[in-house]
Amino acid sequence: MRTKRYTHSRHRWFLRIVQFLFGPFFKWYYRFNAKPISIKQGGPYLILSNHTSEFDIIFMGLMFDQPLYFVASDQLLNAGFGSWFLRTFFNPIPKSKSMADLAVVKRMVSVKEEGGSIAIYPEGNATIHGNAVSMPDGIGRLIQFLKLPVIFVNIHGLYLSSPRWSYYRKFGKSTLIERARLEPKDYEHMTSEDLQLLVKNYLDVSAYQYFNDIDYIGKKRAEGLHKLIFMCPQCHGAFTTYSTGHMLRCHDCQLLGEYDLHGFVSIEQKSYSLPELDQRTIETFVQFLENEPDFKLEYLGEVARWNGQSARRSAFENVHMTMTMHGLTLKQGSHENVYTRDKIKSCAIQVRTKLIIYLDEGITLLCRFPRHVSPYAMMIFIQYVMVTKGGQRNDEDTRRALKTVLGL
Repeated sequence: MRTKRYTHSRHRWFLRIVQFLFGPFFKWYYRFNAKPISIKQGGPYLILSNHTSEFDIIFMGLMFDQPLYFVASDQLLNAGFGSWFLRTFFNPIPKSKSMADLAVVKRMVSVKEEGGSIAIYPEGNATIHGNAVSMPDGIGRLIQFLKLPVIFVNIHGLYLSSPRWSYYRKFGKSTLIERARLEPKDYEHMTSEDLQLLVKNYLDVSAYQYFNDIDYIGKKRAEGLHKLIFMCPQCHGAFTTYSTGHMLRCHDCQLLGEYDLHGFVSIEQKSYSLPELDQRTIETFVQFLENEPDFKLEYLGEVARWNGQSARRSAFENVHMTMTMHGLTLKQGSHENVYTRDKIKSCAIQVRTKLIIYLDEGITLLCRFPRHVSPYAMMIFIQYVMVTKGGQRNDEDTRRALKTVLGL
């Protein structure tokens, strides 16, 4: 009998222990109520879900009766004891965020052959604004390749309970529901493009559509909101917003934006959802960058590095980070590392205060910022520079790419 490399009986036992010991607390704390999902029969499965918060993985693990092998960021698996614990008891499938990785597919095939069910958040990143984020192409082809029964899961309420920009928890209902199941015979005649569209439709979930009449109560509800809305929606000032108590304010004008119990911001007696304000922020920021070719973002932070998926990352080091239209500079004392925009391949937010930057030659940077700093703003700036090659939107392909990447 072939020895299993990726799926082990200890994963099932540990899942039961977690469900018994910690499940009741998490369900109570996050006001979580959901019907368990059984996958003991008919599997293994491919489980696809929308991604609302860093706690999604906990509740998906709690609600399934068999272990799920999650596709997870590779940086979670190269950080010492915590990574050893994850590999030993959960054994997630490592992937570089926002990048294609053939090794991931090979690992999925191995997990499938050993009878393990695979869980993926096709969006890659948890939403920071409450609506679904852009989904990379390829999930349709992956479904066709794996030929597994597919379960579509929708998570509701966890975003408004714990927005990615927020400093403090909000208390309101949350749940997880099984949206649909597909057997291989159901999609064998579909094209990869049709499957891609099907996935997008099933996982196109807004934080505002399910528990829209529930109060999400918490102290200092708006604190951290400036990390999402970093351009003033009133005077269009760049990085002039700040948040205090329940209010979004601006250093340059009389902005008074109250974040309410349902996730809306009221400005001058008009209510806006966070996706609406996010869209306005990005549009205003792009216009600002087009008029300010010498603009730069500078932050004091920390950076860890690694080369390749299997290597352990370095310790965090204090650096002065500067991002311009030409690229990224990291300065430590008299030493500088300069990464031109052509060297930057991709970037993604990690949890709430970190940004992963993928460079040429397999080098990855994990940047950690102080709590008040917006990794989201840095990511948007990097994406803009990558797409426009330094701030010039002078052809149709560039404009189309900018709309796709930034959601314009």
